[in-house]
Amino acid sequence: MFYSPIQLLGHLTLSGKVEDDSVRSLFFGDYAKPDSASKPYDEITDLRTLTEVMDFYLREFNNISKAPMNLVMFQFAIEHISRICRVLKQDNGHLLLVGIGGSGRQSATKLATFINDYELFQIELTKNYSMSDWRDNLKHLMLKAGIEGKKTTFLFSDNQIKDEAFVEDINMLLNTGDVPNIFPVDERADIIEKMQGIAQMEGKKMDVTPLSMYNFFIDRVKANLHIVLAMSPIGEGFRNRLRMFPSLINCCTIDWFQAWPKDALEMVANKFLEDLDLEDNIRMEVVEMCKTFQESVRELSERYYSQLRRHNYVTPTSYLELILTFKVLLNSKRSEVNELRNRYIVGLQKLDFAASQ
Repeated sequence: MFYSPIQLLGHLTLSGKVEDDSVRSLFFGDYAKPDSASKPYDEITDLRTLTEVMDFYLREFNNISKAPMNLVMFQFAIEHISRICRVLKQDNGHLLLVGIGGSGRQSATKLATFINDYELFQIELTKNYSMSDWRDNLKHLMLKAGIEGKKTTFLFSDNQIKDEAFVEDINMLLNTGDVPNIFPVDERADIIEKMQGIAQMEGKKMDVTPLSMYNFFIDRVKANLHIVLAMSPIGEGFRNRLRMFPSLINCCTIDWFQAWPKDALEMVANKFLEDLDLEDNIRMEVVEMCKTFQESVRELSERYYSQLRRHNYVTPTSYLELILTFKVLLNSKRSEVNELRNRYIVGLQKLDFAASQ
């Protein structure tokens, strides 16, 4: 039976005309009922309830995390978290998150990984981090997915690329699930031995030859390992890497992190200013001021590029810095005014005392 877009998506718009903004409210996932034993994949129509569910997941994540995240669950963030959740649940589900730094790519990935009950793996880049350390990390990652059978998300950002060979290895992992010659002979023999035990335990009817056992190991790596690449489109590096390593495109679902919409700017400003002692009408004006500053700078940056062909990037991080700077400046000025006020009051008290004497 054929259904028109109005029949399928009509509930997303009051006017009955389906547009791009209407589709923003279309959510599908299996994360709507966190307390339920069964998690059916279904459409989620109530955005308010979904926001409460995401806030619940965020609180749970912060309770167990060594690095809690102070996030605001506005619709724009929920859209990206929902997409990442869906892709991670797919077979060979890998992601390429494209956006400028500070747009929330890593935070969304960490929360989506927690929602899916996967393990998160990231490399710890240090000054002395070498190619040998990188290969050790990859071996640990592959053993976790292939031998232990743990669903794992490997989050890797472009500012961690110390050597272009890192991207070459990721390209091979995306394409084949393996990195050539990464395991020496003794480690490969150990993997084959363990895989024979796993195949026997799972009742797999297959040849126990070294080649078939290693292929079984790679199949488990491909089934359990999900790679999420957070990359910035700024500069030549991104374009060159996509051209040199096509698996970054062919094997990944691309999610582009655009500028925050106005509703997101408003919710974030309200969240970060809620602890300030302000009257409601003044708070609303301050929120509007923050939105205006961010939007006007973004529009001016577009004009700047169109006239001079030079980029000026306005990131969500700069918006948060604006709000935090306002809070610091407000507290500083209030302290300054209180100090002058107290000095004035003490002076009046001294004068009263002198007059009475």
